[in-house]
Amino acid sequence: MDTSNFYKTQFSGFHDLMKFRVREILLVSSPYDAFVLEEDGRLSEKIFGEYLDNNLQFVPRISRVSSAEEAFSEMKERTYDLIMTMARIRDMNPLEFGKRIKETYPGKPVVMLTYDTLNYELLKEIRETKTIDKIFYWSGNNTILLAIIKYVEDLGNLESDCREGVQAILVVEDSPWAYSQFLPIIYTEIMKQTSYLISKGINNLHRLLRMRARPKILLAETYEEAVEFFSKYRYNLLGVISDMGYPKEGQNNPQAGLLLAKKIKEEIPYLPFLVQSSELENEDGVQGIGINFLNKNSPSMLLELSTYIKENYGFGDFLFRKQDGSIIARASIIDEFEEIIRILPQESLLFHACRYDFSKWFKARTEFECAEQIRRVDVSDFRSPEELREYILHVIQMYFKRIQEGVITDFEHSKMDMDNSLLKLGSGSLGGKGRGVAFFNSILSQTEVFKKYDNIRVKTPQSFVICSDVFEEFLEINSLQEMAMVTEAEETIAQRFLNAELPLKITNELRILIDKINYPLAVRSSSILEDSQMLPFAGIYNTFMLPNNHQDPEIRLYQLLNAIKLVYSSVYYQSPKRYIKNADLRIEEEKMAILIQQIVGEVHRDAFYPVMSGVAQSYNFYPISYMRPEHGIVSLALGLGKAVVDGEKAYRFCPAYPKMNPDFASAEDSLKKSQNQFYGLMLTNPAIEISQDTGCTLGTYTLDRAERDGTLNFVGSTYSKENDTLCDTLTISGPRVVSFAPVLKFGLFPLADIIKELFVLGRNAFGTDIEIEFAVNIPTDRKKEIEFYFLQIRPLVSGRELQEVMLNEYAKDRVLCKSSHTIGNGVFETIYDIIFVDPDTFDRGKTRIIGQEIGELNQYLYNESRNYLLLGFGRLGSSDPWLGIPLIWSQISQAKVVVESDWGTLQAEPSLGSHFHHNLISLRMGYLHISDANESEFVDWEWLKGLPVLKQTDYVRLVRLHQPLTVKIDGHGCQGVILKTN
Repeated sequence: MDTSNFYKTQFSGFHDLMKFRVREILLVSSPYDAFVLEEDGRLSEKIFGEYLDNNLQFVPRISRVSSAEEAFSEMKERTYDLIMTMARIRDMNPLEFGKRIKETYPGKPVVMLTYDTLNYELLKEIRETKTIDKIFYWSGNNTILLAIIKYVEDLGNLESDCREGVQAILVVEDSPWAYSQFLPIIYTEIMKQTSYLISKGINNLHRLLRMRARPKILLAETYEEAVEFFSKYRYNLLGVISDMGYPKEGQNNPQAGLLLAKKIKEEIPYLPFLVQSSELENEDGVQGIGINFLNKNSPSMLLELSTYIKENYGFGDFLFRKQDGSIIARASIIDEFEEIIRILPQESLLFHACRYDFSKWFKARTEFECAEQIRRVDVSDFRSPEELREYILHVIQMYFKRIQEGVITDFEHSKMDMDNSLLKLGSGSLGGKGRGVAFFNSILSQTEVFKKYDNIRVKTPQSFVICSDVFEEFLEINSLQEMAMVTEAEETIAQRFLNAELPLKITNELRILIDKINYPLAVRSSSILEDSQMLPFAGIYNTFMLPNNHQDPEIRLYQLLNAIKLVYSSVYYQSPKRYIKNADLRIEEEKMAILIQQIVGEVHRDAFYPVMSGVAQSYNFYPISYMRPEHGIVSLALGLGKAVVDGEKAYRFCPAYPKMNPDFASAEDSLKKSQNQFYGLMLTNPAIEISQDTGCTLGTYTLDRAERDGTLNFVGSTYSKENDTLCDTLTISGPRVVSFAPVLKFGLFPLADIIKELFVLGRNAFGTDIEIEFAVNIPTDRKKEIEFYFLQIRPLVSGRELQEVMLNEYAKDRVLCKSSHTIGNGVFETIYDIIFVDPDTFDRGKTRIIGQEIGELNQYLYNESRNYLLLGFGRLGSSDPWLGIPLIWSQISQAKVVVESDWGTLQAEPSLGSHFHHNLISLRMGYLHISDANESEFVDWEWLKGLPVLKQTDYVRLVRLHQPLTVKIDGHGCQGVILKTN
């Protein structure tokens, strides 16, 4: 199945714009010129600063050489997009240098940068030979560097981009000194105004892509060049800015600007035309023919030019005017424009339509399709002004329909169906979870692959993102960051955050939101580092489930605000701080967005939950039988997904072989190891106080409850003690087992097929293996369609590096530990410390205490900045204390290699799909699982117990070796050994 075209954005046309970018610049300058540039300010830093200030991507890199000889040598080694030469280079005249480049590299842009005034003869020679494309004066103003780069990019993209509808401004000026002064002003204003316009765009991707569609600048130095540009790009022009005097027919003509204005005005009467001149006597002549005049010597030239661009090029608000020019209304966004058009007086409607002002405004917003639809009709084409009005409204309505599905929409500008859009509050990043949901929401809206399933809908839940800038503003206005960074007590941090106030604008928007929605909500972290390609922060931060069922919306708002603040506060808890430190990052780099999602499920008396939730990984680290790693693995649970992500009992199956039973020794064994309780959202206390405890709104329920609710019918079987078998029915008496047989064996709905389709989409989208979280609601009213909700996607960082690790046959007395179930890849040779749970004192009922003791010893090693090998029993990190040792990240932050071992009756499967396991993988830690059922796997506990103890608690020991251990893990074969020291 070809899925290469599944992700086509609503704005895919913008991807074809700005194909040529200046990424590599070669600067050729004498040591003296280089010194001057460095003294005025580092060139690279100035360019970098300008790009950051203007939110531009692809910051160019500058390489410098001192001579033409070095330049040609460099150009053989690397491709440069722009050659920038100073007026003085030691071994060649710059004209000759430019000529040699043009001969050797035809079409290569060459500009000259000078801080000295060039004489007329040299300027004339440069223009005639065309060996230098343009000359610019360096006066210490760093915006000239941005203008040079953007000008060169415009030249390279002009023809292709204008064919796509991109607009242009024609600038006519023959003085390098003059255009070096005002080109930066024009470019800066265009960038500023374009940034403003795209901030009104409907989503983040839309904004970034629309920056590519900014107006280009056409720079002409003669009358003939200007006429040629006008003839070729007349339908793309926003306006003309021209000097008064410049060459015409080979001679300087002091009235060339006026002549050009008359010619253009004859052909396009309403095209804005501005004449710039330092000679004030020219003002009367140009205003007499209805064009604008700007005094170059005006002390407020920048402001005047900025105002002119805003008022004449469609930037800023649309100003609705009467025939006499008086303003009667204004619109800053298309929503407002539509509302005003509906009631606009006919006089004003016809005034703007005749001048093509409507299409100009849409063009400035890069809505080229709307602009073209309005521009290609004339007022005379309509029988009445009302018919014209209806046509314009129809064009706008088609615009909204076109962008509706699969698009992230700003909350304040939303005209979208919330069921099809992810709404965004505030500005900044969507964060990891937000990006993943938005991206996959877009894919789902455009693919038809799931339409083949009858009575099943694959979708994302209604979602709202509070962007990362709100987090930064919250910290700033409440002076929280410094306190949170140095405070260790999580209760103190949480209380300070709860006492703080969110920005008023966001609070008001959330008040509107909470008044519109009445379903339960999950308030989840969505940090900018979370779910990243290289380092996912899975489950490190808090998530809160809200019943959102109180009659008073102010109480529901209060609960929501507290949940948001507590998610914010969790950024500064010990686990994230240590996780980030291990990842060689700084906590200051972390910025938190919030994902508010509809919780999937149905009301079942006093609880709310879905029939099933799960985590699916496209790569299976522990394939059995004829499974292959690329077939993937799925962990399923009845009810909310907390059981899966917290590493509790869950059902596992391979989507390629959904009918294959789990690898249990017997039916009785499956009864013991399968899920015997489930999580649901409690609805009994609508006024519940949201506290630091993320489980304060959750309840645990028995399988009897699920059977009474009718949900166990979709996932349950019965254990027959007489036959030691599982019967896939609930019509007989006996202990119930969550087996998912109705779905996986008898095809209640095609869960495995849907997951396989998602694996293909996800792998293609991320270019790597992925992990998805999902929930399924099977309505008790079977006439309603089954809903598969896609909740989250993240890249699965497997750690399968290219390094090949060879495992030799070692004598058993040399081996501390051997496993054929490993994760990771590589050799660890710097571990001197071992923390292990004492097998002689281990007590399955004391696992919470054991976890605390491991945390104490971890703190001791944290203070010494030492890593260690951790050995424990059952699932490390499980929230179920009977399945293993409940640990959080701050309690094992210094561990480099982890060993999970069976112990007597404690034979839990590895916690695949849990957040704990996912982060272990992402940090490139080593992992070995030791199963008693496999005779070749073992830990030499007697050797460990014989080592001298550095520190000891009731259940845990810390030992320190004189020589480091050697840990070898073969990620390709999932084999691993830990060798003892000599």
